[in-house]
Amino acid sequence: MAEETTGEGRGFDTIAVHGEEGGDPFRALTPPIYMTSTYTFPSMETVDRVLSGEEEGFVYSRSGNPTVRQFERTMARLEGGEEGVAFASGMGAISAVLLSWQKKGTPFLFSRHLYSGTRHFIESMLIPLGATVRFVDFRQGPEAFSRLAEALDEGACGLFLETPSNPTLDLVDLEATAALCRRYGVPLAVDNTFASPALQNPLLLGADLVIHSATKYLGGHGDLLGGVAVGGREAIKSLRSVEASLLGATLSPMNAWLILRGIKTLALRMEAHSRRALLLARLFAGNGKVVRVLYPGLSDHPGHGIVLRQMKGTGGMLSVLFRSAETARAFMDRLRIIRIGVSLGDPASLVEHPASMSHRGFPPEVRRSLGVEEGLVRLSVGLESPDDLCRDVEAALSGLKG
Repeated sequence: MAEETTGEGRGFDTIAVHGEEGGDPFRALTPPIYMTSTYTFPSMETVDRVLSGEEEGFVYSRSGNPTVRQFERTMARLEGGEEGVAFASGMGAISAVLLSWQKKGTPFLFSRHLYSGTRHFIESMLIPLGATVRFVDFRQGPEAFSRLAEALDEGACGLFLETPSNPTLDLVDLEATAALCRRYGVPLAVDNTFASPALQNPLLLGADLVIHSATKYLGGHGDLLGGVAVGGREAIKSLRSVEASLLGATLSPMNAWLILRGIKTLALRMEAHSRRALLLARLFAGNGKVVRVLYPGLSDHPGHGIVLRQMKGTGGMLSVLFRSAETARAFMDRLRIIRIGVSLGDPASLVEHPASMSHRGFPPEVRRSLGVEEGLVRLSVGLESPDDLCRDVEAALSGLKG
């Protein structure tokens, strides 16, 4: 995977390792953790300068912290944005962005295939608050863009999508979508959690905001919760001063420090995740007990061409469709190295059955409409030895009936 340089002339890996430098008076190689809830001032004149924005500073950690700010600025540099704002979780970032849009009073547009938490937020929070919501099915190809143009022409407060999507691994052409949104003056936000900034940069493809669950690949070790939104200076300033501060979904300094530590190895990890996922995808594709493999790294995936255009790798997530829920669950029970769990992006490989786990709260007909079939299994391919992962999958498949 060839490394690309940023607009400032430094490569992604260099920025990931060094982050935002120059903030520590003692020149510590590793940034310090500022474990404080409040900040003091030498004079009221300093208070005035900080509160007016004339001088950088912090007042109360719900609205800003030096360690958290370092994470935000590092993410802005990695994604090619101007500013970032951190949250206590990915859902904290998503809900803040969506609530900031709702003030405009016009319909929301969403891609049909979304993370279950986002879908629950739409149905349990946005719609009861009076929001009008419309979905675009990007699986429909050119017809989807025609319908999107019609919806944008009627007015929208924003379009929110994910690519690759969770758990069906659908791809959206970001350049084409962003160009259409710009034509109608509608902001585009992209959940980039599955790809991470190491593999995809939606802002550089025309999006206005990019969102991550930092719990996943950014932290990378399964030991924290966090979220972040990155975009233009004015959009992030609004999110920071209103939604981030008033909703109180504040990222802790310790978790910000852990995410910064994880980011240092992000590019290397994503390359390793991608290699192992492709290996397993090919293994599944060659087995007669598997109905379909959903992995954009395979040439027969509908979004394979999009991956080649807009991503720098194919990622560590893949889904596999078995003939029934019983077969899918039996396969999962037979795994020994790959563990059953709902998260992703960890060094340890994880597997989940969406119909029984992440999407359990949706009626079967709704799950089917979202592409979440009863036999679907989602895997987050970790960093174990490739041979061990292959043997684990082969053994689990060999024990299945039929």
